[in-house]
Amino acid sequence: MKTIKQKITTVLLVLSLGAAIAQTETNLGIGIRAGDPSGITIKKYFSKNALELNIGRTQLWNRNGWYDNRFDYWYKNKNYGYEDFQYLGYRGSVPLSVQLHYLFQNKISKLGTREVNGLDWYFGIGGQFRYQTYTFDYRYKLQGNNEWFYATGERVTDIDLGVDGVLGLEYKFQNVPLSVFTDVTLFMEVVDSPFIFWYQAGLGIRYNF
Repeated sequence: MKTIKQKITTVLLVLSLGAAIAQTETNLGIGIRAGDPSGITIKKYFSKNALELNIGRTQLWNRNGWYDNRFDYWYKNKNYGYEDFQYLGYRGSVPLSVQLHYLFQNKISKLGTREVNGLDWYFGIGGQFRYQTYTFDYRYKLQGNNEWFYATGERVTDIDLGVDGVLGLEYKFQNVPLSVFTDVTLFMEVVDSPFIFWYQAGLGIRYNF
């Protein structure tokens, strides 16, 4: 029940933010994005630029081994100094991301010798906020004692804040108010692991007002 309430709250927040960005319904697109992040996408179009908001689940593909390494980093910072310890596993919440990008739209009028309408490529800059909580389970030995002691539910809050560079392609259909898009993003953390880079990508569809 709590998860459903959280999802409803997130949707209402997205719609409120979208309304604030748009101010009017003119040149506004709202849709669904799949990839990293996966969730809701809102785009406000201006004459040659655009403002884009993406909210959803992040870190879909690049977490293999991440929690193992993160445990080592977390444990060393704790300075427990146990005689021995072993990492057993983790449990995590859904990692959430909020991206806000300012985009520069550029029309593509030809593909080879063929003329096209509704096709843009774009690039931009922006920021990203990511949030997740997770818990570590591990066991340890005290000096002079061969017995294993178990620690479960060591809670960690991970907050990442950084800057994005974005490159994408978008096509607006001529006869229906729909557009499809794909993009790639390079995210550089500023908080809490400065100068760590993450690659992200996604595709989606929007309904345009």
